[in-house]
Amino acid sequence: LKTCLCLSIRANSALVVQKGAPRKRVPFAPASRPGAKGGMCSCRCFKSDGSEDKKFGEEGKDLSRGPITSRSCTDTICIVIFIIHMLAFFVVTFVGVADGDPRKLYRPRDFNGGYCGMGPRFTKHQKLVQMMNTTEMVDPIMQQVVCSSASSAALATTLNTSVYQEYLCSCCLMPCGNCTGSLGVPDISSASAMTSTVAGSMKRLTDPSAGASLLGPSKAIYTSVSPDAIFREMTKYFIPTCFKGSCAVPVANNTGRNFTYRPDPDSKFRVAWDSLLTSASTPTAIQQAIAQNFVFQALARDICPYGERYCIPMPGVNFTEAPNDYCVPKIDSGVASALGASAVSVLESLGSVSVAENGADGLGGLVGEVLATIDAFIIVCFWSFMIGLVFMILLRFLVGCFVWCSLWLVVVLLFFGGCTTYVRSYQCKGASLLESGTQSAVAITIAATTAASNAVTGFSCREAMTGDGSDYRGCQTRTASGILCQGWDTQDSPHNHSYTSANYPTEGLRANYCRNPRNASTIWCMTTNSDKRWEQCIPIGVVSPECTTGYEIDKQYSRDALRICAYCVWALCGVWIILVVCMYKRIKLAIAINQVAATFISHHPSTLLVPIVQVIVSCSYSVLWAISASFLLSQVPANYTSKLSYATWDEAMGTATVPGACNPKWPDGFAWKYGGNLTSTNDQCSGNMGDTTGITPKCWKCAPPRYAFDYYFLYSLFSYFWNNALFVAIGQCVIAVTVGMWFFTKQEEKGKNSPTWKAVKLVMRYHLGSLAFGSFIIAICQLVRAILKYMEKQAEMQKNRVMQLVLKAVQCCMWCFEKCLKFLNKNAYIQIALLGKGFCISAKNAFFLIFRNLARFGTMMVLGSIIHFIGSTVIVVGTTLSGYFILQMLHPAASPVMPVLVYLAMAYVVAKLFMNVFGLAVDTSLQCFIVAEEQKLDKDCVPKQLRSLLNGKDSKKVKPDPE
Repeated sequence: LKTCLCLSIRANSALVVQKGAPRKRVPFAPASRPGAKGGMCSCRCFKSDGSEDKKFGEEGKDLSRGPITSRSCTDTICIVIFIIHMLAFFVVTFVGVADGDPRKLYRPRDFNGGYCGMGPRFTKHQKLVQMMNTTEMVDPIMQQVVCSSASSAALATTLNTSVYQEYLCSCCLMPCGNCTGSLGVPDISSASAMTSTVAGSMKRLTDPSAGASLLGPSKAIYTSVSPDAIFREMTKYFIPTCFKGSCAVPVANNTGRNFTYRPDPDSKFRVAWDSLLTSASTPTAIQQAIAQNFVFQALARDICPYGERYCIPMPGVNFTEAPNDYCVPKIDSGVASALGASAVSVLESLGSVSVAENGADGLGGLVGEVLATIDAFIIVCFWSFMIGLVFMILLRFLVGCFVWCSLWLVVVLLFFGGCTTYVRSYQCKGASLLESGTQSAVAITIAATTAASNAVTGFSCREAMTGDGSDYRGCQTRTASGILCQGWDTQDSPHNHSYTSANYPTEGLRANYCRNPRNASTIWCMTTNSDKRWEQCIPIGVVSPECTTGYEIDKQYSRDALRICAYCVWALCGVWIILVVCMYKRIKLAIAINQVAATFISHHPSTLLVPIVQVIVSCSYSVLWAISASFLLSQVPANYTSKLSYATWDEAMGTATVPGACNPKWPDGFAWKYGGNLTSTNDQCSGNMGDTTGITPKCWKCAPPRYAFDYYFLYSLFSYFWNNALFVAIGQCVIAVTVGMWFFTKQEEKGKNSPTWKAVKLVMRYHLGSLAFGSFIIAICQLVRAILKYMEKQAEMQKNRVMQLVLKAVQCCMWCFEKCLKFLNKNAYIQIALLGKGFCISAKNAFFLIFRNLARFGTMMVLGSIIHFIGSTVIVVGTTLSGYFILQMLHPAASPVMPVLVYLAMAYVVAKLFMNVFGLAVDTSLQCFIVAEEQKLDKDCVPKQLRSLLNGKDSKKVKPDPE
């Protein structure tokens, strides 16, 4: 018996007799293990010294032939729980379908929150058309009338003293309240001028044919509302209403519905307006101007099912169709001909809804271009996969170059980053950063060469100087920019000068050393550059001289802080170099592991189908979940927002520090202004049939949001997280099993048969419960993060800044915790793939595996990030550029904008597919290498790239006894 002897004594044990060691029983793989025959065991090979390291596979699991094939179902209770959870999800979805209406999430809404095309009131009114906001459009003219000299004189006799003083303050006719000056509106000095002035201004709003004068550039008739403002601020000057029929707005003639303008009940001009209109002492001209010119014709109720004030079209503005029953503004054809094409284009482009229209049209055109060039897209898709595959093949040979170049590039970046920071700390005012850096580099070079020369010759100079350098007697022979100095007694080479030792015998003008013979600001010399006569010098050894003109950074503490930062960056550079040197072997292992992973993908590109199928299934499930969730989201309770009315906008919507009644929580509602009911004797806004004497008008009401969250949606969201995490886990485990099978396959047989389908069957048959368990933990963590985000939004609505910051910090911690969990789960799935154990045991083994190989895993993560970035960049850039040229060859007349953007997005997806599979192959290969190392397997069991790194020497290959 040389090394080991297997006897079929029990179904799960063998008597092993080793040379020089007592007999012992060890478990072995059953007959289903490849290579086993009948009821006999497959023999495990031990080192000849009889030692057995139990770090990996403590129960004697032999992985020399790949992942364990003798498995049993793990964590089956989790499958039962998952099925129960899915049944509960269907129940929750059924409740949502019964009570929810997804149309609320996308249907147009009118000014008070009603849904166009929904409910008994708007069943036939599906279009959202913008009507004129008479309050915003007419109020400037109303203020001109009420605050004019003519009206002020009339009101002085009709209002009592206190009310008249309030009126004067409202019009800012005297310094008071919040007035900083007069309103700045043109004055109407007499009652006789009132009629013509008001008639001219109001005709632009009340006459449907006056659109050209309203939207034109003429300012002959006063209004503070400019045409561009009307379209730029559509939410202010228009009111969204549900409309019957098409988006085209008919002319409001002979409809039998009129609206007489009157300031809102909460307007500070309401009392003055009513007094002018009803008081017997008001001049007749003023009353007639008000009574006759502030009347609007409204659309028929059948078309516009609202009160008259909400159904007044804007003169000159019509609408055209847009997706989802929205209507976008368009200048009326008659007005367009009067204004000109350029003016019409400018006005239509200013509207926010018009922007949406242009975006929709542009998007439609761009999508059309993509469809028209679909042949190029198909070719680019294929080409993108080829680029990824070629990159993986090249990566086997170039990964070492990529890694080492990247590591030393970090050193270079850190070094020059520190240099830049240091140079910035003493940069002189007026000098560029490059100039200052070059000066320092020259100074350092000169100092180094001088020191080396002096060391050889034994010569030395005294470089000290004070003040302007008149006493300098050093040996500097180059200027600050590195130009060689011309000798003082040398003429015409290249400059002729009078600064000679004969003319300045006491200034030390020897050879070509820098001096200051003429009381300059510092030492200098004539240069040997014919284009530069002279230049200042810096004493040898001085890297950062003082700036006589001042520094770019004035504050001394700021310059000191930059120097400290530079020292820290240089220290970090040194630490990085030390780490690279000390971790040389681990970096070498990481490079080899990456080569192995690249080899695996090039051998089995079919593995890329796993994430593709995973994405398809995940996207399909996401669509179905989104449909079910839309029913739950649309169930907004009737009491979600307040049913009360409020006196001001601030009460309804809040301020910067105080929440409003309409938005105390998230999702938040919005406020809309109610015009009152003039037929009611007890209306909170209009009072007794329009008389608000003795009450504070409350005209602001709340409308609910489109969606709201409840416990049903919370459960549905948890289900979504769990299912998505399970899809990811299945894909990871399948790839891990595939890599494990390939890793331990003999070198000559690698790549011949794809083990992907075997891996799928193994995972789905035995370990779905364990994967569901791990996915459940991830889903819980993600749900907690979602709840924290919800709480943060609630704190934001409550104006609680402190709680917002606290919740943001907790979310950040949870994000980090989730990342750690995902990393641990991924390695636990690899353990499941290799050893076939349950999730808890695999997670524990993965944790201790990572712990005892912490440096290896850390190195692998850093280098993996580098390779991932390089690979993604190569695939994305290569696909996008090649796609552009392919498009130009096949469709030279097509616009490349949208197709190239589609190629970019597609290339990003392909890059993610390749690099995610590659990353998982790297992680699995690392664990397989540790298996081979800790179980002391033969080097023939591992890929050739890792053999030289396995235990440092070949182990003896021992064959079992023929028995």
